[in-house]
Amino acid sequence: MEGERSGAVLRALRGFPEVEAVHMTNGRWDMIAELNTDSLAGFSRALDAVRLVEGISAAETSLLLATHRM
Repeated sequence: MEGERSGAVLRALRGFPEVEAVHMTNGRWDMIAELNTDSLAGFSRALDAVRLVEGISAAETSLLLATHRM
């Protein structure tokens, strides 16, 4: 994120119905947002919109292929 924009970015992400959770982190990324859509086209549209949020300077996408609950 750019500067101290985490609060504003978090508020903006709350406005996206596709955003199911946001995780604050340390290290390379300041924040991880979990998106859930019904199609890859919907995911692409949501991701395009999220990337336009003021304060987000870079984004990286990873698709979860499987989840193993412990």
